[in-house]
Amino acid sequence: MREIGQKVDYARFEDVAPDELWGEIASLFVLSFGAPPYNESPEELQSIDKWGPDKLASPGGRLVAARHDGHVIGFALSQRLDQDSSWLRRLNALLPALDGPISPSRTAIVQELAVDKEYRGRGIAKQCVRELLSNRTEQDVVLGVFGQASQVREIYKHWGFSELGTSPIYGGTVTLHALHHKLPWPA
Repeated sequence: MREIGQKVDYARFEDVAPDELWGEIASLFVLSFGAPPYNESPEELQSIDKWGPDKLASPGGRLVAARHDGHVIGFALSQRLDQDSSWLRRLNALLPALDGPISPSRTAIVQELAVDKEYRGRGIAKQCVRELLSNRTEQDVVLGVFGQASQVREIYKHWGFSELGTSPIYGGTVTLHALHHKLPWPA
């Protein structure tokens, strides 16, 4: 774990973020999810600099970047559920797990969340989520966690997320756990 001599700054973006920021986010994304337990394709992960700006520009799009010493060490990206048809299909199959119906236009999705491994365990991910979910108009938030990332899933549950169920992704090679939390996010 790396020492933090100065504070971490959190910047929130809606609609658009600087191109150079997307380059740093892509690098962090590849390092975070190309490694165990995820082992995703670095080439596919790198493409966040192409599809990330589209998610940010869509309704409910928001990006939070955590910086330390001039470098991005964490980020979170969201959009609204009605903007993501694959998530909408997945949740429609899990709706009996919810206490009541959710409105796609009133539900946010935490699409991505990553923190540099040298800075984990310091509350950076939780602060990114706090910034991502503060002052939102939506009533609910959902996110997905790979089955092999059981420790991460437990962290989300500790934050108050409840599990809706699981669904296979990537042709059934990975199990995705769908988690839910009511908004507003606790301060």
